[in-house]
Amino acid sequence: MDKWMELLISWLPFLVLMGLWFLFARRSGMQARGKSGTTMIELYEQQVEESRRMNANLERIAAALEKREKP
Repeated sequence: MDKWMELLISWLPFLVLMGLWFLFARRSGMQARGKSGTTMIELYEQQVEESRRMNANLERIAAALEKREKP
């Protein structure tokens, strides 16, 4: 039991520092705002939506080209 306490006490400062680092990294990363005031998550969602629109347009173009090639 004494060995476990020594191990816990020796690792405690490292675990606290890692916890603080994780907390600050998460707060700054998830709440990061650009000049427009949008969060990184909102920017990612906009990018995903734009990719979906682009894919839909490309599928329409491909379908039109296939239709044109068929006699």
